[in-house]
Amino acid sequence: MEERDLSLIVGLRNNLDYTKAFYASVRQLYPEVEIVFVSYGSSDNTHEWLDGLLDPFVKYFYSEKSKTLSDTYNTGVLLASGKLVAFLHNDMIMGKGFVEQLIDAWKPGQLLFYTVVEPPIFAEDKHDWKVVIDFGTDLETFRTEEFCQYNKGRQAEANLKPFITEDASFFLCVEREWLLEMGGMDPLYNPMFCEDSDLLIRFKLQNATMFQVPKAIVYHFVSKTSRFSREYQDRTKRIEENAIRNFYRKWRFAPSSSLHKRYDIAAIVYHADLSNLRKIEPYFAKIYIDADGNGYIADEQQNTAFDLTSRFAHIDQIESHDVLVSFDMNKLDEKDFKNLLWLPEILHRHFYQSTSLIEKLFFNRKRFKKGNLHFQIENLKASEEELIVRNLN
Repeated sequence: MEERDLSLIVGLRNNLDYTKAFYASVRQLYPEVEIVFVSYGSSDNTHEWLDGLLDPFVKYFYSEKSKTLSDTYNTGVLLASGKLVAFLHNDMIMGKGFVEQLIDAWKPGQLLFYTVVEPPIFAEDKHDWKVVIDFGTDLETFRTEEFCQYNKGRQAEANLKPFITEDASFFLCVEREWLLEMGGMDPLYNPMFCEDSDLLIRFKLQNATMFQVPKAIVYHFVSKTSRFSREYQDRTKRIEENAIRNFYRKWRFAPSSSLHKRYDIAAIVYHADLSNLRKIEPYFAKIYIDADGNGYIADEQQNTAFDLTSRFAHIDQIESHDVLVSFDMNKLDEKDFKNLLWLPEILHRHFYQSTSLIEKLFFNRKRFKKGNLHFQIENLKASEEELIVRNLN
């Protein structure tokens, strides 16, 4: 493969100075590598700058309308012409060897992750793909020569070779056609957060071999266009919480879960307290209550693409489900609410735990109680593989 077989996809949302710096760092190293810029809703002359680029190896799309991060990168994948695509942010500076290292490492069926050097903003997060070294927290303080010297030394280390990892990240490189076959990233997460976890789980469900490429390096100023940006910094917590709730609605397990099992779990709720429905709704395929849920639905529907009316029914209209979880809302304590976050793990551990011969005679796998939650299992059929390919309808 050659350099032209890789397309760099970069989502833009204002911060034009960072976009210019990213572009300059790439073109200094790779004059003919394809860059695909996509901007939805930028308002700082980013679109005018794109129109002024006289670069035959740049493709771009912009719209005044705001869309999700998933829409941004999906558009980039559609525009790209390379066999491989890499997802990047515009608040990055590229290191020499980046393109060559990814191309040399890639093989069919592999998902590659490049290495991100960051200042100690999230220093407590330890990852295979992350190196914490402070070369500056913004363009004004960035020490270009020091970063280049660090990268030069890293390129010279003979023992730094691609290795298999389970530590996945958004900072990936993969075959373009594979992404298209999967339907790309899911715009359910509006405007952002959790779309990377969603995509990576779908790759894992296909048994993708994941490799970390330690010599494909960028410097990342960290979240200049997302959680710490002027636009989002006051809303970041709420946006992230809402993304996690939508992730549960789709998958029914936590974004951080190592058990990727999606079960048909319904709740039977007695003495339904509408003020507490927010604490239980995302974790079930359906909720049967002895009250009217329309007030909750009216408040929450704006935060999700799922039709919440289809997720509620009266307690007298219970349909067939693989798992029923019954509880009295008045009796739930904080431990019970925490257990709701881990329902697939609780079910899987209970149903598949090894038991002795005597335990098998007396141990009821179909019915059990945990705290104030009563479980009844009819079937434990997992359906997560149905979500590998995103429904485009």
